Amino acid sequence: MICAKCSLSLPVRSFYDKDLSEKYVAAGHGIGLIPLFVLSVIAALIYAVYSLIAVNAFSPEIITQRITDLPDIQIQNGQIVQPENFFGRYQIGDGLHLTIDTASGDETVKDPSPNEIYVSKNGIQFVKGQKVELMPLNKLFGMDNLSITKDSISDFVVQSAGKMMFVLPAFVLSIAIPMLFLKYVVLVYLLALVSYVATFFYKNGVPFEARMRLATISALPVFVFNLIFGVLLGLFELGAIIGTIVSLIYLFFHASRMPKAA
Repeated sequence: MICAKCSLSLPVRSFYDKDLSEKYVAAGHGIGLIPLFVLSVIAALIYAVYSLIAVNAFSPEIITQRITDLPDIQIQNGQIVQPENFFGRYQIGDGLHLTIDTASGDETVKDPSPNEIYVSKNGIQFVKGQKVELMPLNKLFGMDNLSITKDSISDFVVQSAGKMMFVLPAFVLSIAIPMLFLKYVVLVYLLALVSYVATFFYKNGVPFEARMRLATISALPVFVFNLIFGVLLGLFELGAIIGTIVSLIYLFFHASRMPKAA
């Protein structure tokens, strides 16, 4: 029988331990929630650290460098009056652009990037993919008249980043752990249903709890692989097809090593 403490190492052992089909699936207890929760916590911690690194990247020097050509902006009665007839586009982050257009008089976004902040004479539009959210300037800033300079922008971003360094990691953890855990449990449950094909083929008599444990050790290598390559390389969609194939290979392998039905 495999102990509860040993199940904490399953995210690693699932890659190479051929005896898990006997020690964990056939002789174990539970439905494999402990290793899934452990992996959820590890993944959430990694995302929290990366969120902290991303926020820490907004140093005064970097912000100043990215907005060095940004003009001073004067807003009166909720409308930009300076600069006039101006168009400028700035990259303020990885894949994030700021466009200021007071020249055309057209309030719609022209050729937007997937993530863009588009500022026209009297409004600001946040582009997310093909979705555009429009907000009047006076509603955004809470006043009709103000002056925006490079120094005020830099101070605002740096101060906001400083506050986010304390808030964002905790927020990411609180959201990521339950969401990842739910995702892993649902995928393992679906794989457990697929296990009926494998156990029928190998003529195994397996109760549903054991099927969940079988699905857990079959899916864990893919979960770990996708986590590492998703975080390091941003290849979040790479594992969809490959992950399914690898999970099925592990599933049929472990099913082949389980005791046959009497």
